[in-house]
Amino acid sequence: MPMFAVTLSSAVLSVVAVVRNQAKSLRTWNEARRGYAELCEMDDRTLSDLGLTRSDLRDASATGYFGDPTTALAARVAEREGRRRFARAVTGPSLVPDVDAALPRSVPCM
Repeated sequence: MPMFAVTLSSAVLSVVAVVRNQAKSLRTWNEARRGYAELCEMDDRTLSDLGLTRSDLRDASATGYFGDPTTALAARVAEREGRRRFARAVTGPSLVPDVDAALPRSVPCM
């Protein structure tokens, strides 16, 4: 009889663990959907401050109903920030013309 009780209790604990994991997944999914809905309600300026555009929101909606659009959006922002850091690190020629070179040179007095 004790072996049956041990087996039954381990089965019950396994079922409880599965239910707990599913509940956690559902809660995480719901929070992500709520966050995505809040992002959709923001104006373009606020989205720009966050590093996002409306087209990013449309692209993130392609994750499907059970997907997490916020993960796709976070990846997009990280990708852009990485490009910005790289762009700052690269040096190039100045876009401002050299004004002194354009002025006529004076002839020294003899």
